Amino acid sequence: MTNLPQPARQGRSHPPTVALALFVGTGLSAAFVGLAAVVIPGILLMVVAGFGLLLFFVLQYFLWAKWLYPVVVRMERESTADQPGQAPGFSSEDDP
Repeated sequence: MTNLPQPARQGRSHPPTVALALFVGTGLSAAFVGLAAVVIPGILLMVVAGFGLLLFFVLQYFLWAKWLYPVVVRMERESTADQPGQAPGFSSEDDP
């Protein structure tokens, strides 16, 4: 007979290794940027610009993928429901 894994007990918890790794990685990155800023003073501006671009792309993802895409799908569904004789994506203007 196969032994199924037992559910984890509430008394034992695992250490937050992911949070610790992110914290250490952020600290090491900040230390590297700080040391590089001594040699190249413009690196701080490049890091700020990089964070700005990252924030821009994250906002674009949430804007288009999470909010606007369902709106566009709903609008397409409603437009094809108004024209029952045509296949989706094909209009009478496309006829030769």
